[in-house]
Amino acid sequence: MSGHFWRSGALPAAMGSLGSLGAQAVMALFLLRLFEPQAVGIFSVIAQVAFGLATLALAQSPMSLLANQHLPALPAARQALLASLRRWVWLAPLAALALWWSARGTSGGNWLTACAWALTIGLTQMACLLAQSLSLRIHSPLSIAFVRLVPPVLAATMAGVGALWLDWRSSNVLTAAALSGYAAGALWLSPLLQSDRSTTQSLSVSAQADQRSERLKFLHTLSDVFVATALAVHWTSVYGAAEAGCLLVLLRVMGFVPALVSTAWAQVVLSRPLARRPSSALAALAGCVSIWALGLTIGYALQAGWLSARWSGLEAFVWPVALWQTGACLIASASHRPFRHGRSVSYTRQCMALNAVQMALVFVPPMLGWPMQLHLWTLAGSLGLALSVQAIWASQLTPKNVPL
Repeated sequence: MSGHFWRSGALPAAMGSLGSLGAQAVMALFLLRLFEPQAVGIFSVIAQVAFGLATLALAQSPMSLLANQHLPALPAARQALLASLRRWVWLAPLAALALWWSARGTSGGNWLTACAWALTIGLTQMACLLAQSLSLRIHSPLSIAFVRLVPPVLAATMAGVGALWLDWRSSNVLTAAALSGYAAGALWLSPLLQSDRSTTQSLSVSAQADQRSERLKFLHTLSDVFVATALAVHWTSVYGAAEAGCLLVLLRVMGFVPALVSTAWAQVVLSRPLARRPSSALAALAGCVSIWALGLTIGYALQAGWLSARWSGLEAFVWPVALWQTGACLIASASHRPFRHGRSVSYTRQCMALNAVQMALVFVPPMLGWPMQLHLWTLAGSLGLALSVQAIWASQLTPKNVPL
């Protein structure tokens, strides 16, 4: 097994992501112990809308930057950033509309303030996500780790200082912390301000490429963002900010595990297409074990009284979300394979079909008068199963001239 794969990419990305996971865990404890459920719910909706804005503006540019190794890194990243900024401008009204829809179900917060937070957080998060992919192409191993570690550490530190030392416990403290973290991560895009270097290298790897059209990538991203944002804002509108806070904070905490698998495994595999490495099954196993360990830890914390009684409703959400995110871990560990074996178009169409199913599962049950718990288990169980089936499909793709 080549040590280059680990030293130059996988290990720094994993260490940075694990440190980020630790910071996210600390942030989750702050959310649960130091802030009211309503404040967490408002912050979670703003954060989800901002993430949707950033993701849609990027239109999967970070993945294309890694998959298309035949293109020089700096010109490709600069072009992706400029295109993303243009999309951010004309997508901003949609983010404002989503926040207005969410505000119908809660009396807290100010809509215009929430819009300002979401737009600025979305802008900096967009730059931070692109910087993480660019770091795998041009930066040192230390930078690969720090671009993943610094944003959540800074955000958790600011939230803790604001709540513990300054006694600021509104949602504005959380949004300011998130904004500062993403802005720090965006600093790793500074090489784009320089002129192109003659040493910039590209790699021709015929078996690996993002074969999707720009239109298909945008539609895929649009469906991802729309369904995730719809879950956040519609759950708030139907069940209230406190119940939405329980669901969204667990999705934020547990959802970081499949994100870690994607960052520390799938993205590194795409950025190191010729390196030898172990099976993706190890990454899938590690992710699933982490999800269920998190579920047990949260359940024990609730039983032991470590969390405020205000969060007693969280217990009903733990295992449905764990089931959902288990499937997400499985597909995250294999998400590089469609790009490596010429099936990126089929993969995108599958993802869009799954998003359509999720959209129906979000909106239809409340119309039928289902209780929240039945709605939650149906949504989580169906998506966990569907993602697992998709992971099996990806794992069975026949390799050509690259390792499993």
